[in-house]
Amino acid sequence: MRSEPERWRADYARDGYLVVEDCLDKETLTALRAGVDRIVDDPDSLPAHLRAHVQLEREYVRPDVAEDRDVTRLGRAVRLVMELPVFEPVFAELIRYEPLLDVLQALFGSTEFHFHNYKCVNKAPGASGAFVWHRDLPYLYHSTPNLLTAMLCLDDMTEDNGATVVLPGSHLLADETVAVGDQDIREDDLPPDLERRTVTCPAGSAVIFHVNLLHGGGANTSTTPRRNVIGIWAGPDTYPTGAARYAYQGLYPRSVDPARQRQLRMALGDSASDAGLGVGLSRPRAAAGTG
Repeated sequence: MRSEPERWRADYARDGYLVVEDCLDKETLTALRAGVDRIVDDPDSLPAHLRAHVQLEREYVRPDVAEDRDVTRLGRAVRLVMELPVFEPVFAELIRYEPLLDVLQALFGSTEFHFHNYKCVNKAPGASGAFVWHRDLPYLYHSTPNLLTAMLCLDDMTEDNGATVVLPGSHLLADETVAVGDQDIREDDLPPDLERRTVTCPAGSAVIFHVNLLHGGGANTSTTPRRNVIGIWAGPDTYPTGAARYAYQGLYPRSVDPARQRQLRMALGDSASDAGLGVGLSRPRAAAGTG
């Protein structure tokens, strides 16, 4: 990955998003793909405390929408996996993956940013849902909107497999205009003067955007899955205000505060080898909130 902090900051400030190619090295990309496949290939074989975090496409079908999918065709296709860090150490170790942290530190302008959660969105071919315009902020409850979404692409992102479409500059709309209804925005309610841009990029890229950015993703009409690992990160002096807590939420992987550094070591160990990269689902690292 090329280090281009000035470009990162300029793109992010202007458009509300940026693409960083080759953010994931080959070894990490391979390990993440294998870990996701172990989850989505046979979700019903997972231990109950992990299966509870896996949501199927058929659970999202809306019978009141005529163009929605035929539930009988969806089978056991997985749509969403929450709480990724509790499944395998490879996902927990991703919290301190240095190339991504370099980008986050540049965008936040500080070492004192912190982790919120990691999930996986799996767009199975022929099963993924319809396009929905939304912003991520309404899903989050924090004391400020200084948060960003980091989408790590495990597969090429193309128009055929439902690439994310963004409205560059929409992150600059006033924070007070972001409402709960912005989880599902009607086409007629979009700002009329903003460009629509389809974000395409190779596997291993990071697509990073402000949580106020208007965006959406269409159905996967290709013959292969599109898998993204998606993290939410919070900037300095930005704290959760809701009751929900996620596994490893509140870790500061770049903090200069000795107490925060100790917290990180206690949570994840001193090194990648301590975290047990590549360990299978049979021995997930314990974490709060796994039930």
